[in-house]
Amino acid sequence: MPTSEKTYTFRGAEDLVPRVRDAFAVFGSILDEGGGRDEAMALWTAVSRQRRELAATENQSALLRATLEVFIEAAERLKRDREHLHAYEEWAAEDDEAHAVREGALEAAADRWRE
Repeated sequence: MPTSEKTYTFRGAEDLVPRVRDAFAVFGSILDEGGGRDEAMALWTAVSRQRRELAATENQSALLRATLEVFIEAAERLKRDREHLHAYEEWAAEDDEAHAVREGALEAAADRWRE
């Protein structure tokens, strides 16, 4: 099936190309890990937040740039969230003392409640 092609040009920040590569790497690693449902929802939410602005864009190059920025921002947010999640998981695994303090506080509260 023949398709017609069109070249789009737009101005982008100097770091646009590395950010695009990073965004594809983030989503690629998520798919490689077998994830995707929550991350797809995050991307859908990011697009939904910008739907009015994207729909109002009449210049096709500006629309392509704005769509690309939404994709990049969603990937950057997911990357940050995953880094925070991994840091929390590591902290929780090493936090035996805090766990003991919480358990002690709960037991003390339970003793008071029983009295």
